[in-house]
Amino acid sequence: MARLSRHRALDLRALRLGAWLAWLALASSAATASATDLVGTWHVLVHYRDDNAHDPQQERWDDKVWVFERKGSRLRWTEYPIVVFGDSSGRFERLGTSAASRVPHSWEPNGRQLAQIQQGLEVNPRGSKSKTLRKSGDGWSSASRPAAASASVITYVENWSIEGLSALPVFRREDILGSALSESLEGVTQYATAQIEADGVLRGSFERDSTRHGTFRLLRAGPVENVKGSGKTQSERLFEMWFGDFGKAMLRGETGLQEEVARRIQAGEDVPEEVREELRREIRAAIESHMREQRVDPREHAQEVDRLTRAIEQQILEEGRSFEEIGQMLRDGSLGP
Repeated sequence: MARLSRHRALDLRALRLGAWLAWLALASSAATASATDLVGTWHVLVHYRDDNAHDPQQERWDDKVWVFERKGSRLRWTEYPIVVFGDSSGRFERLGTSAASRVPHSWEPNGRQLAQIQQGLEVNPRGSKSKTLRKSGDGWSSASRPAAASASVITYVENWSIEGLSALPVFRREDILGSALSESLEGVTQYATAQIEADGVLRGSFERDSTRHGTFRLLRAGPVENVKGSGKTQSERLFEMWFGDFGKAMLRGETGLQEEVARRIQAGEDVPEEVREELRREIRAAIESHMREQRVDPREHAQEVDRLTRAIEQQILEEGRSFEEIGQMLRDGSLGP
């Protein structure tokens, strides 16, 4: 009888232990599910190095906002690449009265900036993208293949996916070009979570196109709203961003060509077409060099570069402006692309 009682006691302790372990597993699962419940707004901060940059060891940063919304049985993922802080300290450096350039370092938000993230940021809808994802295993996916009518037709598709929601989520973006006969993967951006902190912050590794490598942090944020417009045109905003301080940097000491042009104009002589073309090339080269110094690719803004080149050329050759006057016009915004 005593032996039977001991067996019952052991069985009872085993049942209690099993129940406790089951509860612990359930609690752990619930905590994980809560940590990876993506619905809401997130601030994404990336620190990385770029193999293709002039200095591959230079630490750089980027940030954006992700918004996840449930749409019936699907998940809507929206990305805003332009984030606006009331306090921009540590993010951009002033180049002139209005122009600014991204500071190349591992920026971290200060107290005021963290408070704004929590309250809700302003975003610029320009450049934003959205995808509706379907449930796929332990995550979500928009995956689809390029559908082309013939071998001569090339299509472009973006696939967005989230995997491993029950453990450590992996956010993946694929850009695919393909035709009826072939498919080529053009680019991949991946955010692989390595840890989920007690407060729900996700941290992990970042990689883009096998050339940018670094880390990311995903922090819950307040709801976003569109940035209030300034009333300025796109060309005016581009000018302030990239050319606002160009007047000081454009003509760092007049070259022999500039001196020749100035002499001809002062003497009332015609400027030969070959000299005009050479001057045009020199102006364009100076503009493109200035943009690269601000880490802006002039090839992506060829129209603005061409318009500003022509505008400067016209002021010099047809309006008789001196190079000093051109610099002042660029600084005060009366001359732009």
